[in-house]
Amino acid sequence: MTAFFRFRLWESLRRFGRESIHRRLALAFGGVSLLMMLGLAGLLLKQQQHILDQTSILRAKALANGLANSSSSWVLANDVVGLQEILQGYAQTPNLIRAFVLSPRGQVLASTRTNEIGLYVSDDLSQQLLSRQQPKTRLLLADRHMIDVAVPITVNAHLVGWARIELDQQATQANLRSVAVASLKFIVVTVVVLLLVSLWLSTSLIKPLQSLMRVASAIETGSRAERSQLEGNNEISQLGRSLNNMLDTLVRSEQQLDLLNRVYAAWTESVATIVRESDEYSLLTRICNILKEKIRLRLVFVGMLDASGQIKVLTHSDSEPGYVDKLHISVDPRSPYGQTVLARAIRQKQPCILNDLLGEPEAQFWHKLAREAGIQSVAAFPLLRNKHIIGGLAVYSEQTYFFSDSIITLLNGLVNDISYALDNFDRERQRTQAEIELTLAASVFENSQEGIMITDADKTIRRVNLMFSVLTGYSAEECIGKSPKQIACWPQQAALDLAVWDNADAEQCWQGEVDSCRKDGEHYPQWLSITKVINQQGHLTHYVVTFTDITERKLNEARIYKLAFYDPLTDLPNRRLLLEKLEAALIANQRKGGYGAVMFLDLDRFKILNDTQGHNLGDQLLIEAGKRLCRSVREVDMVARHGGDEFVVLLEELSANEQSAAINAQKIGNKILNEMNQVYCLHQVNPDGTTALVEHYSSASIGVAVFHGSGLSSEDLLNQADMAMYQAKQAGRNTLCMFDPQMQAGLNKRAALEAELRNGVERNQFKLFYQIQVDQWGRALGAEAMLRWQHPRRGIVEPREFIVLAEESGVIVGLGNWALLEACTTLATWARLPSMADLNLAVNISAKQLSQQNFVEQLQTMLSRTGANPKRLILEVTENEVLGSVENTIAIMQALKELGVGFSMDDFGTGYSSLTYLQRLPLTQLKIDRSFISGSSNVRDHDSIVRTILVLGQSLNLQIMAEGVETEQQLDYLISGGCQYFQGYLFGYPEPLAEFNARFNRQTS
Repeated sequence: MTAFFRFRLWESLRRFGRESIHRRLALAFGGVSLLMMLGLAGLLLKQQQHILDQTSILRAKALANGLANSSSSWVLANDVVGLQEILQGYAQTPNLIRAFVLSPRGQVLASTRTNEIGLYVSDDLSQQLLSRQQPKTRLLLADRHMIDVAVPITVNAHLVGWARIELDQQATQANLRSVAVASLKFIVVTVVVLLLVSLWLSTSLIKPLQSLMRVASAIETGSRAERSQLEGNNEISQLGRSLNNMLDTLVRSEQQLDLLNRVYAAWTESVATIVRESDEYSLLTRICNILKEKIRLRLVFVGMLDASGQIKVLTHSDSEPGYVDKLHISVDPRSPYGQTVLARAIRQKQPCILNDLLGEPEAQFWHKLAREAGIQSVAAFPLLRNKHIIGGLAVYSEQTYFFSDSIITLLNGLVNDISYALDNFDRERQRTQAEIELTLAASVFENSQEGIMITDADKTIRRVNLMFSVLTGYSAEECIGKSPKQIACWPQQAALDLAVWDNADAEQCWQGEVDSCRKDGEHYPQWLSITKVINQQGHLTHYVVTFTDITERKLNEARIYKLAFYDPLTDLPNRRLLLEKLEAALIANQRKGGYGAVMFLDLDRFKILNDTQGHNLGDQLLIEAGKRLCRSVREVDMVARHGGDEFVVLLEELSANEQSAAINAQKIGNKILNEMNQVYCLHQVNPDGTTALVEHYSSASIGVAVFHGSGLSSEDLLNQADMAMYQAKQAGRNTLCMFDPQMQAGLNKRAALEAELRNGVERNQFKLFYQIQVDQWGRALGAEAMLRWQHPRRGIVEPREFIVLAEESGVIVGLGNWALLEACTTLATWARLPSMADLNLAVNISAKQLSQQNFVEQLQTMLSRTGANPKRLILEVTENEVLGSVENTIAIMQALKELGVGFSMDDFGTGYSSLTYLQRLPLTQLKIDRSFISGSSNVRDHDSIVRTILVLGQSLNLQIMAEGVETEQQLDYLISGGCQYFQGYLFGYPEPLAEFNARFNRQTS
């Protein structure tokens, strides 16, 4: 009975913890805590408290020492941005209350609390610290609540600041309370139980957590296809399912947003087509093609309803009209041909949508044809002409449930615009026909949709039609027998002044837009025509005045104009309107002789905001930037959105003097820069529907081109401003550059050099030179392969003159692969020589090479083909190349490391490296840049930087090689600092392979 009871109790506990990790932990650690509660915790409490306090103090000192060592050079350089970047690495430190760097006077130079930066500390502990100028580590506070440690930041034994770390003691106190309730009575049993529980938990938790880690890693690399495969009802499984649902929702949202953007683009282009096209068939055909191409539809066609009830395909977008030719559509609901979506839409007089055509029983007649054509969903919209249905627009997709509510709304709006365009075609034909056959229109006079007024030769009103009364509010009795002046329909034209009548007399007719007034005082725009009626004798007998209310047309024209000439996001003029205004400004300046300017502005690092925070915040930033630009310029100036995150400002009539114009443009540009530097308050929509305020800091790079109006096109002027803007970006962003004609000359020179560079690659004008590398005892370790251009006219060209251009033009990929193949061939040759078999060979690779998807396979092929030992090959990369795409670079480097290839960080110290990423990179070597070695022989300006790199390399267990060593004094200095590997002119100059091999064999023999 006792054994049975124990078995039932154990089964109950297992069922209790089986579905929940939280329950398992509660059972395990709860049971252990219950056993240990009766122990001798009191005997261990004091000892444990002392150990924990000392551990916290040592940890705080270690963090403070690390902060002081890593920030000394930044404090000395007064680089607040660099300091803040370092502090960000401490932000996630457990139990950290605050980490900050103080100047000797107490100013906060950087802090994990960004709102403290620039303030002066005033608390008692800080004042005591600052009053003691002796630079040594100080424990300012150590109690139950907090540990506060300050470490001096010194450079060459001079105090330049203090690094302080404040750690929270709550975790320590919690540990003490846990120890207080511990029991030593059953300590041995407790250790065994905890060990078993830990093993059990590890076994049950590692597998699901690894599954989630794989999904997270895939998301981090940009993949959306990976999904969690966890099963069960515990928390991790539920988290995996939630993660899957989140990814599915994200993918659907991205796809839907892209689709909506394409629909918007199709609508915009269709509206522009409506404005341009004057032929009805060409218009409908073009719109069908636009919808197919932009929205990526399977088929779009327009069908017209004939008198027999059949719908004939008028035009379509199918390049191979196999499906269209088989379509027979009728509006008869009893016919199987009347079950098409277009027929239903025409019968129902509203859009008809089938998002699953093959699953619709009523459309079964069309299922076979739809499957053959790959059609899954279809939507149809009735087309109106003069408020009557004349046919419809049908759109087909290869995806099920393609037509969402948003897409249907947009397509319905486009169909309304098409109907409006068809009505415009009709109105235009009607007006023309009325003008030509006015004398024959008596039979349709009363039914005309235009207001008609007939006067005699003396301009006395003899007759008006019904629409005249409808539009003006005046009845026929109120008008007949009076002159147009007496009924006050055209107050601003003085009842169609004499000039209008005289023009009608001279030209036989007059037409134009006028402002009209109804009887109730309402004004409206009117299109009015006056035509003379001449009898057979050639005498004037009557005037026929016709008019229509064009209020709706004016509104639509304004809307179309805005879509064509204004950016829909920022409401600023677009590039098309900008070019028109710029052409007019050039002509005006040429006539007046004054100077103007064009500013080309680009938002700095806008893509980062879009990629990290989403396009919603990016759009908000663009809107706010446009408003700030408008506030920063004069009323006469023009601000336009050129595209993306680029804006153009047109400044006219700056001055009659070129220098004054440039100064005025620069003042306006500085005002814009200041305005753009202010914080942006953006609104982020949270998943729960609430909004959060996001403060974003941005800046702009501005290029300015001054123009006089002669000998320059608008495109050339924009290109000049664009070049100046890129010059501003290269100058560090957040600045303004004026266009200099030398920029154009430089671009021409660059284009010529690029052509020579490509020609040099094709003609094998590039060679590898080799420079020896030694250790501290002068023994040869290997060499670095350096690329040289053997130009037919210029001789040997150094890499600094063509490498940047090769990177930008893409030539570097082929050139770098050639250099790698040559290096592998050299390694294979050395391997066959006993004296050189142990030499390593370092080769520089570019970021573009490293970012190739098949770079690992390419290098593996080179090694196999040449027979080179991969363990003797070292690839040199720079900090900027690695940090451009860290995760992808780490993955490629790890794959190459598995082949045996080593890595060296070249030019270390000249860029910006994250210590977190540096630890993750599979590096074997750091190379101190030559710029830090050249000044170390005398004044030792770079002493702290060099020593910091040496200490960093030792702590990361990396080899440190100093390049650019030219003197014995530099060598002695580096050896005294702990450097063991060297390269420079002191040991040998770069030389061709044959000379290198000969000199090496002479020295070793």
